[in-house]
Amino acid sequence: MKKYLLITLFFISSYSVFGQHYDIGVHGGMFTPIDFWFYERGEVGLSGGIKFNYHFNDKLSISSNYFYGDFHYVPQSTNLRSKVTFNVVSFLVFRKFNLKNDWKIHFGTGFGYYLEHQVGERNSLSGLKEYDRDLTMPIEINLNKELYQNVVLGIKTGVFLSPFYWFGGFHIGPEISYRF
Repeated sequence: MKKYLLITLFFISSYSVFGQHYDIGVHGGMFTPIDFWFYERGEVGLSGGIKFNYHFNDKLSISSNYFYGDFHYVPQSTNLRSKVTFNVVSFLVFRKFNLKNDWKIHFGTGFGYYLEHQVGERNSLSGLKEYDRDLTMPIEINLNKELYQNVVLGIKTGVFLSPFYWFGGFHIGPEISYRF
């Protein structure tokens, strides 16, 4: 009996979400060094990632994102170029606004987890890679337009604020997604 009740509730709830949709996309671009004061002679690096957005209606959506990438810097002590890799997982809530010619702009914020590794850094006792990690508050702005049926092209930009680094880096780049 419980099985039939759950199946019935599933079909009833699926009718109530008719206007809702989701999209899956990829993005790439540039990422600044995490903290300009710590990485004084840092260089902008490349980043990429995937995203999943769920749109409740024309004004509100939620998003989960995964960023990865790297950048280079020159430590004062060695004057040798070093590489830093990073990974960020974040969950955001977006408020959407319609613009002219079917363009849309999305403003969002949420929370995330940041993981960074300076290539070559190892723990002196265990020999394992050393990682810096912290919670982060991403703030993001997306500008996009549906070019073809269900294909959305846009620009993704934002910053990651963090207690570990007060300014956790800036990113900008293109994104493409498919809407279901």
